[in-house]
Amino acid sequence: MAIVEKIQYSDDFLSEKNIANNINILWGKAIPILQHRKQLYDRYTRKNDTSDVIVALEFYISTIASGYFGGKEPQYKVKKINETQKGILKKVFEKVFGDKNNADEFQTIIDYITKYNDNSSFFYDCVKDYINTGACYGLIYENKDNEVVYAHTSSLTSVAIWNYETPSQKIGLLRYWTENSNNDGLTVHLELITKDYKKHYIDGIEQKSFSENNKVDFKEVKEDNKEVLWNDLPVFAVENPDGLALFENVMTLIKKHEQVIKNNANIFQYNDEAKLKITGFTPQNEPLIEVQDEEGEIKLDDNGNPIMMKNPARVKEDETILNAKVFYTPDNSGDIDWVIKNINDTASENHKKTCLDLALMVSGVPNVTDQGFTNADNSSALEKKFFPLDQVLQQADKLFEKELLRMWEIITNRINLKKNTEYDFRDIEIILTRNLPTNNQEITDNWLKLRGLLSDKTVIDHLPYDLDSESELAQMDEQNEANIEKNMENMQKMGQNIDGKALSIEQDNPNKQFEQTDEVKKENIKQSTSITEKEDKEE
Repeated sequence: MAIVEKIQYSDDFLSEKNIANNINILWGKAIPILQHRKQLYDRYTRKNDTSDVIVALEFYISTIASGYFGGKEPQYKVKKINETQKGILKKVFEKVFGDKNNADEFQTIIDYITKYNDNSSFFYDCVKDYINTGACYGLIYENKDNEVVYAHTSSLTSVAIWNYETPSQKIGLLRYWTENSNNDGLTVHLELITKDYKKHYIDGIEQKSFSENNKVDFKEVKEDNKEVLWNDLPVFAVENPDGLALFENVMTLIKKHEQVIKNNANIFQYNDEAKLKITGFTPQNEPLIEVQDEEGEIKLDDNGNPIMMKNPARVKEDETILNAKVFYTPDNSGDIDWVIKNINDTASENHKKTCLDLALMVSGVPNVTDQGFTNADNSSALEKKFFPLDQVLQQADKLFEKELLRMWEIITNRINLKKNTEYDFRDIEIILTRNLPTNNQEITDNWLKLRGLLSDKTVIDHLPYDLDSESELAQMDEQNEANIEKNMENMQKMGQNIDGKALSIEQDNPNKQFEQTDEVKKENIKQSTSITEKEDKEE
């Protein structure tokens, strides 16, 4: 299994003055990586696999891992820095932090952008590509409506270019596509994006097939060139440092597992078509006879040997024996039996189970048919079953969290540039949540116990009911205001104090204020609230 290195060059390699001479070299470096990913993706889909026995464990591993890691969209929360933290940061770094952000305003902008871009689909598509091919990519741009867009692009057609810094930074993204030519060949197109430009190239040599050994001669299509105005590389890219898909290390075990099943199937097929063995009996006709021409002469092959054919008389004799209800042998030494292969079913099943268990163990994916999994009747037990997969995905978790924050840095800087704002991307917290069945009642109770310690907004955001905290809090404010107004109306209707005496309200001047003691006010509010609750129940 070959380890595919990532593409690394100096920043100067992609400069406009040098790229015309380097584009062919860059494409030659990208082809082996793209071909390797195509092989991994074909292994995942198994569409082109012509094997007699296909057990698509790669598909199972990828589906479970992608759903577990990418099934719930990431959350982006703007952190609020308190005055104590601001003072410490100012004292240590001699800089002011947190004053440039209006947290609520910044959060509203982030929520708007994520909803516009269908954040969950983007994240899942990227996770699935990463699991299957070891890399995933996205493009960041503004559409014709001036909306900020981040869109997934396939890892089968894209590859990032990195520099030699520590840590290495993205300096470009190369994308390709092919078009069918008029001569039944292929024309390769390249798109190269850097922080300064986006260029389009077309191969001047028509290709009959896609191969790294092909000669190429890419020419720039200057009319398609565009200047990148983001002051940064508007690209999302996550690449596995080892160039591995999740199931790549267990493909040998998967093949062994399929081979055991195939061997067993061959034995059953052989036994189903078994030959009959008869001893103590000699058939009357020979199995083969020489082929003769119309004149009765024996036909010869190119080597001068007689051409042989099945003897029709022998075929008829064998069919008669097979269909006979009773068969007699000339003496007591005769016997009749089927020639079959015996199979050690226990050893075969143990071998098959070992291959399966090892493949799932190395990949970290639980076996959903395992008794321990089916008996997991609560969220805590399920979390334990997914613990190995969670460890396998820790590297992916850190890589995605880092790159998502980098994406929001690019978007935030773009907003600041266009709108003359000073939002700080470092105040964005990336929250990646695993997708597991949950007990909603248990989660709700636990979060409601934290009311008073945490804000209502935080509590609502973590309830498992897909609620919009801003909308819910706004409706609660409206509801409270309506209740206060209703209580005041009830107080005016009641017109009595706690002793049952009429309040001195001038009939000709309903707006005239009247004096009340604090005790009377409290009793009136309490009584009117009780009346309101009674009316609500009656309604």
